[in-house]
This record gives sequence, C-alpha cells and structure tokens, in this order.
Amino acid sequence: MIKREKRLSIMNERTGMTALLIGGILLVGLSLGFAGGWATNAPADNTEESQEQDDVQNLVSNEAPLLTMDEAVHPYGSTFTIEGGVHDENPSTTVVYVEIINPTDNTDRQGPWTLYAGSDGRWSGVLPITMPGEWVTSAYAEDDEGLISSTIYSSAVIPLPSEPAAEFTRTFALNEINSDWADITGEITHPYPSTCSISYQPQGQDALPGQLNATMYSIPIDYNATNNEGEIVADCGLFTMTRTVVAYAIPELYSEEPDSDQDGISDEEDDCDSTPEGEPVYSDGCSDSERDSDADGISDADDQCDGHDDNVDVDNDGIADGCDELVDSDGDGVSDENDVCEGGDDTVDFDGDGNPDDCDFDDDGDGIADGPDQCENTPLGTEVDEAGCPLVTWEPQDSWLCQNGQGPWVKDFNGDGNSYQANTNGVSSAGGGGSGPWFQCEISVTVQNGEMVVETNGIPNHDFLSTRGCCAPEKDYTVYITLTPENDTAGGHTTTNCPASAGRWECAPQRGAVAIGVNGVPIFGPEEGPGGDAVALHFDYFNEDRQPIELGWCAGHSAGSGGYHYHYDANCIYWTPGAGEDMEDYDLSLIPGDSHSPIVGWAFDGYPIYGMYGYDENDGSIRAVTSSYAIERTQDGGDQGYNGIDDWNYVDGLGDLDECNGRFGPTPEYPEGIYHYVSTPLSGSPTLVTDTNGDQVGMIGFPYFLLCYHGVADVDSQSVGGGQGGGPPGGGGPPGQNGVQYGYGFMPEKINWEPPMGGIDVAPSLMEVAQGLLFFAVIIASSLKMKSNEKSLFTQSLQ
Repeated sequence: MIKREKRLSIMNERTGMTALLIGGILLVGLSLGFAGGWATNAPADNTEESQEQDDVQNLVSNEAPLLTMDEAVHPYGSTFTIEGGVHDENPSTTVVYVEIINPTDNTDRQGPWTLYAGSDGRWSGVLPITMPGEWVTSAYAEDDEGLISSTIYSSAVIPLPSEPAAEFTRTFALNEINSDWADITGEITHPYPSTCSISYQPQGQDALPGQLNATMYSIPIDYNATNNEGEIVADCGLFTMTRTVVAYAIPELYSEEPDSDQDGISDEEDDCDSTPEGEPVYSDGCSDSERDSDADGISDADDQCDGHDDNVDVDNDGIADGCDELVDSDGDGVSDENDVCEGGDDTVDFDGDGNPDDCDFDDDGDGIADGPDQCENTPLGTEVDEAGCPLVTWEPQDSWLCQNGQGPWVKDFNGDGNSYQANTNGVSSAGGGGSGPWFQCEISVTVQNGEMVVETNGIPNHDFLSTRGCCAPEKDYTVYITLTPENDTAGGHTTTNCPASAGRWECAPQRGAVAIGVNGVPIFGPEEGPGGDAVALHFDYFNEDRQPIELGWCAGHSAGSGGYHYHYDANCIYWTPGAGEDMEDYDLSLIPGDSHSPIVGWAFDGYPIYGMYGYDENDGSIRAVTSSYAIERTQDGGDQGYNGIDDWNYVDGLGDLDECNGRFGPTPEYPEGIYHYVSTPLSGSPTLVTDTNGDQVGMIGFPYFLLCYHGVADVDSQSVGGGQGGGPPGGGGPPGQNGVQYGYGFMPEKINWEPPMGGIDVAPSLMEVAQGLLFFAVIIASSLKMKSNEKSLFTQSLQ
C-alpha cells in the first residue's frame, strides 16, 4: 500500500505540467501531419468525405508555439550564429526572443535579440559573441496571437584557439648603406603573428628589439658594439603566451669559429655548412631546401605531407597516405586499415556476420553455401534444411501454456484491497484445500482428426480481478482448432456484425467468445452485455447507463459463473512481474517492443492471433501494428461506442490490418507467411476523441482481436461458455461510472508505434509527428486518470 500511494503521489504532482505540455504539442503536431495532408487527398466529388475533412480541420485551434534551439559551438574568429526550429500554425509570423546568460551569474544577461522564423519553421541569427568562453542561451517564441512558448535553454561556446609556440627562420646580412650595422632577418610562424615580439639578447648586454611586418621580422644590430654570442627570443600569444628561445652567434664577429655559409651557425654546429645565400635556416643550420625531416627523399621546401613519405599513395588519389584521411584502395568508403573484404564493398553484409557479401560464400548466414541455397535471404537465426530453406520444427500445439500440470497458481484479487466481492471459489492457498481465491491454470492439448482439441479450466496464467461479475470459477471448456485453416471463399454471409466484410467473411459472434487465449481463457468480442463497446467504456468514451460494466487487470473480467474472459490486450499472458511487482503494475510498456510478439490466442477458423508487435511490411523492422477502424465521435453525431460495433467504421489503409483485424505476412512461426490476427491496443487513425472527462485522447484499436473470420470457422462446435461480466446496477463493485481501470498507465516513449500513412498524402516526417503526438495523448490521458482512480479506491478500502 505504501508503494502504491507513493507512486501515485508522484504522478499526481506531475499531472498539471504534463497535461499542459501535451495540449500544446498535440495540436501543433496534428496541424502539421494530419489536417494539411487529408485536405490534399480528399476526392472533390465525395461530399461525405469533404464534410468529414471540414470537421477534422475545424478541430485544430491555435496553440502556443513549440520551440527548439540547437547547441552553438563556433571557432574563434568566426561569425557566431544561433539557430533552431519553431512548430506553429504559421511559423513565419512567429517571433523568437534570445538572451545570453553568464553561467556563473544568472543576473548577468545580454539581450533579448529578436529573430524571425521562416515559412519552414527554421530560425537563425548572429549573436555579438567574439571572445572565447561559455554562455547559456535562453529563448522563447511568441506567435501572431500573442501565445508564448515555454522558455528553452542551450549553450553557446567559443573554445580557446590552439596557439603552439612560434618558430622562426634566421639570416644575417650586412647593411649596405652603413657598414657598421647588420640585420638579423627571417620569417616567424604563429597562428597570430601580430601578437609576437622578437629581439636579440646578446650575452651581458641589453636586448635589441626587432621590427615585425606581418610575418617577416628584422633586428638591426651594431655589430662592432654587440656581443656575438646571444639568443633570439620570440614572445607570442593572443590568449596563451609562449616564448621561443634559440641560441644565435653573429657571423661577422667570429674570430675562432668559422661560418662558411654565413648563416649565423658555426661550421662546427652547422649540419648544412653550404646553405645557399639568403635562405633562412633553422637551429641546425639547414634551410628548407636542405632539410628532409621525414626522410622521404623530398626536401621540406617541396614536401606535400610533412612527417610522412610523399611517395606512398596506395589508393592513387593524389594525396600521400600519411596525410590522407581515408586510404581506401577499393573505394567502398572503408579504410584499408579496417577493410575486411579487399576489392569488395564492406558496407554490404546481408547476414550481419561481419563478412561482407563480396567475400562471403553464405550471404544469409544459414550455413548453406550460396550455390545450392534454394532460399536466399533466409531471416537470420532461422534453422534451415539441406536446401537452405526454413526447417519446420515448431508445431501449433507448442503455443499452448499451462500443459502437463505446469500452470502457475494464481489469485483472484477481488476483495483484496478493493471493495469488490471476494472470490470464494478455488482453494485457500496454492495447492491447498477449502475455499478460494487460489486457482491453477490447466490445459491439455491433443491432436485428433487434423484438429487441436484443447481442454481448459478457463483460469488465466496470471493473477486477475473478476470485478463486478463475481466470481470466476474453474470451467470445463473444450475447443477445436483446425491445423489446416482455409480461407473462406464461399461468401454470402450476413453483414450485421461486420458490415465492412460485405458478406465475404463470416462475422464473429456479436457477444461471447470469438477465440481462445493460449492460456485457455476465452477471448470475447468487443461488446458488453447491454450492447456497448466494453473497451471504449473502459477508456471513458461513453457513459453506460444500462448496466455497470468494469474490466480488471489486462482488460479481463468474469461473467460470474460464465467464467473469466478478455475483451482487449491479452499481451499480459507473457508478462511475469519482477521483484517487488505484482499484476497491478502491468502495462503495455512492459511488453518487449524489440522483437515480434508471440501468439496470444487462436481464432475458431484456425488462424493465430499475435500480440501487438509485428514485422513492418516494407523493411521487416519491428513496430506496433494498428487496426484500421475509426469511431463515430460525439462531435460528429456519433455515440462513441454506446452502440457497440455499430459505432465503428472500417477505413481501408488507415492502419495495418483488414476489416477482420488481420493480415497475411511472415511471422517467427510461419516465416513463409500466414494469415493472422493481431491484438491491437491502438488504431491507425490520427483523429482525436473527446472522452467523458472532456479530455482529447487518441483512438483505441477496435475490434481489439477480430471482428470476422477470414478462414472457414467452426463456431458451433466450441464449448467456451458465455456471459458478459456485468453487475447489478449500483452493486458488485466500487462507486463511480467505470470504477477502477487497471493496467494501462504506460508511457508512449516505450512503444514503437509507427502506423502506415492511412491513405493521407503527407510527407512522412510530418505524419510521424502527428501520429507520435496522438499516441502520446491517449496514453498520458488514460494513465493519469487510471492511477488517480486507483489511489481513490485503495484509500476507500482502508477507511
């Protein structure tokens, strides 16, 4: 209890800020990714679609801008620019205000400067920053209606420039006009030569200052009065001061140490005693034309790549390898040093084994050489036969849980910390006798006449809540699932409960079981007993005034003696609570989104039902799969689920799935492809729904499991009970419209949700913005409401 209340307290403190942020971001994203795209794609002669378009666009109202600002790092001496982006209904009318702040003194500020965004939403400007240092930049945006964004912060940096110690050459020349004077001259090398001072310091005498003209210097000396032994000293630095000292002897004053080439370096110390006249020399007495510092046979004066052999250019690009940033003999963009496949393209490696395809004789990494491999590009990790094709080792009966007495003991938490009626069915403890609420999930599977015959007691493999329909008992279900499903090609079916199928497919039962979970729990259709959409009710799409209906953990509940069943999700079948967690902590963010979801159930036509994550049809990546249904909203004259199935419309291409909520494609168990249904928490529709609390939320993934059978279904042979899990008005559960809603407080950044374009001709980047923000809104809205209600319920139970 302490754990739950602490968690809820933290969440409630953040509610106000989160809701405000979402509101601004959401409508901006929709204006970019949805309203514009839908308008360009609507047929001119379709009055109904045009009206829907107008209604959607009318929902978009002006909101505060959303501002971004890039980090700014510029070298000293360059123009200091700052830039970012603004998202608003009309970015070109948005003004951005920027300040710079001393990071050690918040009161030391400059600005604000006024900058303007372009029609593409990008803005930039020049700041009066010229000296090295670090600053904090702050910015906010204001649109033409006076709405102001949140203030954002970034950094502005000018690093200290590199200032190595100066180097200089030296020559000695007599003054042609006055023979008593001579000059020491040369060139000084430093990033900022104008900061340098140079002088000759004769031993025991005052320094003789030199004159600097750009990079050339001259030090006049009276050689008859100047000590011939001394040092040339150069001090340089704009921000970092350095001193260079080189010993120097005046050549004309040598009496004992000859200097044949008159370069100021005595022959004894001179490594090059025949330097051409007038060429500046270094401390070793050599000029650039005489030096070969890197011993490549090319003088320093002509050297293209100092310190390296200019003659070595293995990739023949005209750049000596020692100064070549990329030595790439085979032109694949990978340096020779790191090249795995010389002469081939290292960047192409289908099987990811580190051996590029040009040097790989088994491109798909299945152990079968490319020559005899009859199934190229087999998915990595797939076991194959001698022909290189996937080896079928998995059998459908392997998908069932709780077999051979290995099912876990689970508990019905009705009456445990809540005001629901306690379940006295089952046994008193795990494996014990007496009255409940403990149960064990049990399933047996046999194969008879080409069918899986599944016998189950209807108890899930996880803790659960019966809620109002108390209380779940053990059942005696028998289900028949064909091992050779066939597509229904007969047609002529009634369309009452699945009008989009147009009679091609048999509608699933309007209420009651439509499939069976792999833990033996029946999967029901979307409608609850009174006829409304049980899941839409769970998410407060409408008020149920006919009979109280409530879903518990994992969107399941009990129909009294009719047994426990799911209406939504069922991904929790594979979730195991961690240390310090229980089923109350479950939410969809805990379902792994980096791999294909497993089979969560089987439809009565023999096709599997998978969890929410599947392969992208374009690139095979993993992402959340969405349904293609949209609800008739209250603001459009609809009832938002009050009439159950009748309030939902199928829109081809809106999501990933067809009208039955399935698709054909590869799965881990069926790599060659199979028709399969998907448990869909979300619709691909970007349209928002106003719930009964007045919140704008995203659209849930009706029909959640399936609405019709793509295959030939055997519904009449199934023995899986019935009932809808309601309760008498005003009793059987806690007060309130929907009581407590469990298990969906998940955060959007943990869900890889990338629905298709839904037929809307919008640039992908804009659509992704709209879809991501939509998903963010529906999840946050439900999360805050559910956790708040949960805290209220537990508080009541303690009173």
